[in-house]
Amino acid sequence: MWNKKTFTVLCSLALAGSMAVPAFAAEGICGQEALIAAPYASVVAEKPTVTAGEDLFTRAELVSALHQKAGSPVVNFAMQYTDVEQGAEYAEAIRWASSEKIAGGYGEEKFGPEDPVTREQMALILYRYAQNNDQGFTGAWAFPLNYSDASQISEYAYEAICWVTMKDVMGEKEEQAFVPQGTVTQQEADTMLTQYFTVLEQADVQ
Repeated sequence: MWNKKTFTVLCSLALAGSMAVPAFAAEGICGQEALIAAPYASVVAEKPTVTAGEDLFTRAELVSALHQKAGSPVVNFAMQYTDVEQGAEYAEAIRWASSEKIAGGYGEEKFGPEDPVTREQMALILYRYAQNNDQGFTGAWAFPLNYSDASQISEYAYEAICWVTMKDVMGEKEEQAFVPQGTVTQQEADTMLTQYFTVLEQADVQ
């Protein structure tokens, strides 16, 4: 089940927007070539290693939070994930996120709703939502990504991580390291989403 504490925090936030710019992992610089060569449908999420006892934020919780902020739309979309029951409380959120290409599955018809979201997955899903709201990188641009583990970031998530870094939505988890395959705790998710929706709101009023 998704965490209602997170939704209490989110309900106090306003919807929002951001500055524009796309990205490519070349010597730690995000640049214009971005994700053109990495279509979303080809993204296969990797399951993180979970430490027992951690209060982790799940993939279903993330898409449910975004779905709620979008006004909880109901979409006509054939969802084929075998691990998402049609009657699950997060099923409509996953259906919506899949139809909008905001979040995809693991392949083999699995979404992994109860799996902890990795940091690069979260960055990508947040970025896709921003793009669907006419935000994100556009035109010619470059942004330095100075994490010591920048080379470990998956190509499909590189542009997204540039954007969330630039917007101070996400940053280093360890000293000078982004830790792309690390997990996100409930507390971290609350902080990230608060900043994320603030960024979007500020862009909308500009």
